[in-house]
Amino acid sequence: QVLENPLQRSDNHFLDELVRKQQASQDGKPRQGALYFVSFSIPEEGLKRMLGETRHYGIPATLRGMVNNDLKTTAEAVLSLVKDGATDGVQIDPTLFSQYGIRSVPALVVFCSQGYDIIRGNLRVGQALEKVAATGDCRQVAHDLLAGKGDSGK
Repeated sequence: QVLENPLQRSDNHFLDELVRKQQASQDGKPRQGALYFVSFSIPEEGLKRMLGETRHYGIPATLRGMVNNDLKTTAEAVLSLVKDGATDGVQIDPTLFSQYGIRSVPALVVFCSQGYDIIRGNLRVGQALEKVAATGDCRQVAHDLLAGKGDSGK
């Protein structure tokens, strides 16, 4: 069926440009920072607290996917959190969940040139950062985030 319906030249150009932009954005990815993995399955009050903490430390909140696979529902859920002041926004990136083996949330990942540290469970973000700062491979990144001078991974 694809051979019967080839892409228009403009569509091919669009897809090529999209790939180029994606590759360029990968080049700009930080080499160290942190990510906080969450889900809309977390009760709203807890999610608001977590997102407020991630914003305080400049750590991006990351979702695996959309609410009920629906963009409008997801946008409304995020907008509700933004309007309440819980967050400036979230990123949706299922590849990050796979990359770090995240199967349950919440989870904090602190990454650096030495690798990464994962703290799982319903801890305060500051407590999770303190654990990494004490014993993690990426303790300097965690120290920097706690001191407010980290590279957040955005």
